[in-house]
Parts: sequence; C-alpha cells; structure tokens
Amino acid sequence: MPSHAAAPAPPATKVDRFRPIEKYYRHRGDGHKNAKQRRRERHLYITNGGVVSSEVLDVHDLGSNSVTHRARVRNIPLVPSGDPFTGTILDARHAALFEIDGHPGLRILINAMPLPTQVEWALRALREYSQNPFTNLSNLTKDRLATTNLWKDVWESPGEETWKSFQSLRWANVGRHYDWTEREYLDTPDMPPLPPELKQLVQEVFEITGMQDSCKVGESGIVNFYPAGTMMGGHMDNAEEDMVNPIVSLSLGTQCIYLQGGVTRETVPTPLWLRSARRCFHGVPLVTSKLSSEFIQAMNDFSALVSSAVDSRELHALRVYMARARININLRRVRND
Repeated sequence: MPSHAAAPAPPATKVDRFRPIEKYYRHRGDGHKNAKQRRRERHLYITNGGVVSSEVLDVHDLGSNSVTHRARVRNIPLVPSGDPFTGTILDARHAALFEIDGHPGLRILINAMPLPTQVEWALRALREYSQNPFTNLSNLTKDRLATTNLWKDVWESPGEETWKSFQSLRWANVGRHYDWTEREYLDTPDMPPLPPELKQLVQEVFEITGMQDSCKVGESGIVNFYPAGTMMGGHMDNAEEDMVNPIVSLSLGTQCIYLQGGVTRETVPTPLWLRSARRCFHGVPLVTSKLSSEFIQAMNDFSALVSSAVDSRELHALRVYMARARININLRRVRND
C-alpha cells in the first residue's frame, strides 16, 4: 500500500495577551462612561490612603502590594559609594531605583526630581515644548507656526475654544523629528537640536543610576500630553537605529497605569502605577484625574515664588491643566554611532 506522509501541522496561532489587559484598564473619560466603566473606575482609582486595586503594582508604596507583587520588586543601589552625585536637576537623597522580575531592562527611578523642579518642568513643557520651534511636528499639523500660540492663547484668552485647541495637542517632538505616520525619523535641514536641559536630564539619570559609562547622550524626544481619560495604545519603540541605548522617560502630573509587556504581544503585561525597557511592548491604558496633594502644594508654592516674574494668568492656567493632566517626556538616542 502506498505510504502517505503526515500532513504538516498548522502554524500555531499567536495569542495577543497584551490587548485584553489594555482594554481591561481603559476608559474613555468622565463624559463617556457607562455603568460598568464607572464601577470599574471606583475599583481602580486611588484614594488618599494609596492604591485601591492590589492587582496594579506600585513601587511608590510597596506595603500596599500583594505578596506576589512585592516578591517581584528588587531595589537597586543608586550612585556607587565613594562616587558622589553631582547633578543639579535630580537629587539622590530621597531617590530609589527598582527592577521588576520578568521585565529585564525596565528600571523605575522614583523621588529623584524634587517637586518644585517637577512643577518648573511641567510649565516648561506647556510653555516651550508645545510651540515652535520646539514643537517641530505635532499631531495637530506639520506647519510649525500653526502651534506657536496654543499655550499663550489659553492663559491670555481663556475660554472653551482656546482650551479645546490646546487639549487637542497629544504629542510634540523636541530634537530629531519623528513622523508617526511613516514611523521614521526625518533629516530636516533646520532641525533644532535637543534642548540642553533635556540632554542634561538624560546625563543625570545615567549618572544617578550608575549607567553613565555605557550609555550615550540623547538626540530626540517626544513630549506626550495626556488629559485625564486619554490613553496611549500598546506599541514598541523600534524606529531608532540604536536599539541598545535606553529610553529615559520623565512623567509629571496625575497618576496613570502603565503596562510593561514583552518582546511580543504574547507576553502578559504587568500593570504599574506611575506617579509624579527598550524592545518591549508598552502602553498607557489609563490616565486618572488623581493628582497628589504634594504636587498641588508644590504648584501653589511655585506660583508664589515666581509671581513677580510669571503672569498670574499663566500660573492659573498651569494649575488648571495639571490638575487633570499628565505630561511625559521621553528621550532617546537615534543614530547607532
């Protein structure tokens, strides 16, 4: 009898384990919630006592975590002894550095930027990085001049239309331009360099974490503006030539849930609370409207300190925006040289 070779097994179906977790935490803002979403929000949102949901890992309050979560967190020493930290943006005295088992390469640095400095950087992002020349290419337009007065219009002529225009801004570029549609960096002839304070921030992060000898200075940055209720879908940062140098990410303002996944969407992501890894999928499915009382007080103190130099209307706009928004500045190396 003729023999018949066994038919090849069908290829295994890849299971997307990132997307269900992302949908689990996502919501669409206060005006679009159904009853199920409102119940979910009551379960997730933070009270004055800390995290409500033990399923979200929180390195800011280790005691609030489940036994399983606490076992995954490792505290990493900061600046090596005998090598004092010399930064002027960050402060090592109250800082702590953590790694999470299952996510090699992800490091979470907390309490390194003093609160007054956080408020100062939030104002800088709103005032400078949201406009020409720092905006470069934003999600609103490829015409830089069109975004020149977005923030100024908000505090000089506050109203529904000016606030709506500014809150439509979701991201902007600083340094090397990035085209989100084509997912590539552009060689723009008049490209402004990465502002020196952002280069210094990257260097100080590398120094305080003991990575200064193995990491290169950043060339490009993306500034994300997250009003409460918005999100960023899961993605992988893989458009850079240099896929080894770490991305430095600074977050300011309200709290969010951050998902850290793996090298494919088949890895179940870990949800992390982030307050005031290079080849992995990650995303922000939930930006809350919860702002710490310490950050609110820092904004009030900052306003009093600079009241003679900054228009009171702009300081008021800063407090209004940051009360229900989150700013993220992420900086990276593009060229592999």
